[in-house]
Amino acid sequence: MVYLSLGLLLLGVVTALNLVLILAVIRRLRRHEEERKQQGDTFENIPSGPPVGERVPEFSAVAVDGTRVGSEALRGREAALTFLSTGCSACVAAARDLPEFARRTGLDVDQMVVVISGEGPEARTMADPVAGVARVVLEERDGPLSVLFAVKGTPTNVMVDADGTVTYAEAGTHPVLDQLPA
Repeated sequence: MVYLSLGLLLLGVVTALNLVLILAVIRRLRRHEEERKQQGDTFENIPSGPPVGERVPEFSAVAVDGTRVGSEALRGREAALTFLSTGCSACVAAARDLPEFARRTGLDVDQMVVVISGEGPEARTMADPVAGVARVVLEERDGPLSVLFAVKGTPTNVMVDADGTVTYAEAGTHPVLDQLPA
């Protein structure tokens, strides 16, 4: 009987301690979220990519279909670059939205570049929805294109005008698609 009482007392103490720790974590997460909101760092407006108004960085890469893509090929017309990663659940939805984005913007396969960072079959699976809609480039995590374009979060969308100037660069689920007319 003594062991049962001690066991129940110990269980009660551990449960109370667990409750205190959970409440402390919740309080810290709420404070962290308030700090992020005050700084304007919500997920939908994380600055990511080259600064708006600057020229798109010079780059060259080979797409999965063997086509060479680069900054020179994008000049002379509007273009879109999307950076995705295999470790990002929002990137899966963003990849599925890219065909609709292409339809609504009128961009063809040569005007859209999708860079997927990550290894393994997940990268190929993520590339499937955009096959025929965009040139897909696969690279390792924090690969050369992601570093060159200063990608801080995925998915990141970069819009470029005909002169090669960045007109939009931001991370978010699909912020550009949300701003387009139906």
